[in-house]
This record gives sequence, structure tokens and C-alpha cells, in this order.
Amino acid sequence: MPSHSDVQSTQSRRLRLDAGTQALVATDSLRPSLSLLPAAAYQQLLIVSPRTPATIERLVREAGGDVSTVGHLPLSATEHDYEGPMWTTESIDPSDLTGLSMQYNRALRALEDGHGWVLFDDFNTLLLYTDAERVVRFLGHVTQRTREAGVRSAITVVRDAMDDQTYASLQRAVDTEIDLR
Repeated sequence: MPSHSDVQSTQSRRLRLDAGTQALVATDSLRPSLSLLPAAAYQQLLIVSPRTPATIERLVREAGGDVSTVGHLPLSATEHDYEGPMWTTESIDPSDLTGLSMQYNRALRALEDGHGWVLFDDFNTLLLYTDAERVVRFLGHVTQRTREAGVRSAITVVRDAMDDQTYASLQRAVDTEIDLR
């Protein structure tokens, strides 16, 4: 499948994806990946991340985004007590891919076809809690749903923290790969 994405410049490292494109973004660290998103992504954004809602709110504000147009699915085995302007759910245990899928599908419906963005921040987290085969199947399911909804997604992974076989399996679930290492 031809690539429908690129990085706007090597200096800004901002992603540019066509509507419905699903991208696996290889990074070299666990730094927050919100800095990769273009400004337009913050108009309708769903973030799936192990970071706390308060941290996500702070990062969105630092990026110049409007937290009232951002949703967050927090991946954590512990509850959070966030009560802010950003939409969020209760914490989702990273080993509960069924629960995550259900919450994801609900949140995806709130994003507008052709305009919304999804950011899986540190997708490696799921691999720490669940076997790779289940995580790959999960990624295939959510990228298909996201593609059908006409929503862009960036799935960030720390490439050097996983084996080649797992990475190759994740690549097959997306439309393009962007290596930012």
C-alpha cells in the first residue's frame, strides 16, 4: 500500500497524515509524542496513553491545544482523581484489551470523519501487560475501525524496545510507517 503520510520537516518533526491513514511511528525514547502532532490535530483528538490525565492536560496546553476538544483514555492499573476540562474515562487496565476496545469504540464515535486524530502514546505499554499476539490482533481491530471512520491515527512505539518479529507484525496492521529515530 502506498504511503499516505510524511513528516513535514526534519526540524519540526510534525506528522501529516491523510484522512483515514493509520501510521506506526517509531521513536527512540519515551518522550511524549504530542509534539509530533500538527496544530489541527488538537481540534478533535483522542489520546490513548499511560500518562495521567493531568499530565496529558498539561502537555496539550503546552502544545497550544484546547483541552476541551481532547479526549483521553488513560492506561493504568490504578485509578486517577482527575477533575478538569478534558474529557476522560476511568483508568483502563492495560491488560484489559476488551475493555480498552469498548472504550475506544465509544470515543471514536465522537471524532468527525476526515478531521479527527487518534494518538496512541507509547503503544509499548500494552506489550508489557499482554502477549504480543493479542496486542497485534487488538491493533488490527482498532486500526480497521479508525480507518473506516475516516480518522487519522499515529501509533507511537519505542522501536528498540521490541523484537523485530513483533514490530513487523505491528507494521502489517497499519498503512504506513514513519521512523523518527
